[in-house]
Amino acid sequence: MNDIPPKPYHQHIPHDPEDQSPISQAEEDISFFEKQIISLHNLMRAKKQLPSFDAVRRAAEEVDGLFAAQEFPVDLPACLQGRWPEYGERRVLAVETVLCELGYLSKADLRAALAESTDRPAPPSAATPYAPVVDAATYCEPRYFPGTVVQVAAHPPAGHIRTPVYLLGKTGVIVRLQGMFLSPEDLAHFKSSVVQLPLYLVEFAMADVWGDRCPPKSLKDKLRVEIYEPWLLPLD
Repeated sequence: MNDIPPKPYHQHIPHDPEDQSPISQAEEDISFFEKQIISLHNLMRAKKQLPSFDAVRRAAEEVDGLFAAQEFPVDLPACLQGRWPEYGERRVLAVETVLCELGYLSKADLRAALAESTDRPAPPSAATPYAPVVDAATYCEPRYFPGTVVQVAAHPPAGHIRTPVYLLGKTGVIVRLQGMFLSPEDLAHFKSSVVQLPLYLVEFAMADVWGDRCPPKSLKDKLRVEIYEPWLLPLD
């Protein structure tokens, strides 16, 4: 399994602090194909083909980047051309990408299926499940303790990240250590060696996070978010 470097069209999950549109609370029906793709997620985990869903999340962000840049692949289904994909459709495209990266499918397979051709290429040989080496030495001891004041790094690196964009550069306080977990950002890009990281629960004041945009009723509210140690910088 080769590392998958960040792609130039990868798009971090956007956040518009000016957006005041209401959040729909309507119950949406789940399509059969969406149930199938969720089942495929769970099957890949159960059979240990993937240690996490982070690669699928990263590939979904790449789909967003392609559509935002209007750089569509040649084999994009006609029904998706000219409109933004729905959640389930985005997941299908992401899983296709991951299966190709793992070697279970090829672009030729996908094009043949799209054309409903009976003359399909032979399936590839059995792929090797993604099982990275765990680096438990780099972060062998947690750096922070409850009550430590920290600042979230202000500039995200390229590729998939698991820290909310709206918290970049914000100051919070460590509440507790949640445990040691494999870096989701390494897993997302199929790194051959994945760092085991301390994960903290960090508390932020809503007034500090949103500033002038914070509603008066929320000025005394707190926000707690799980953040990995490499994202946190110590403050006096």
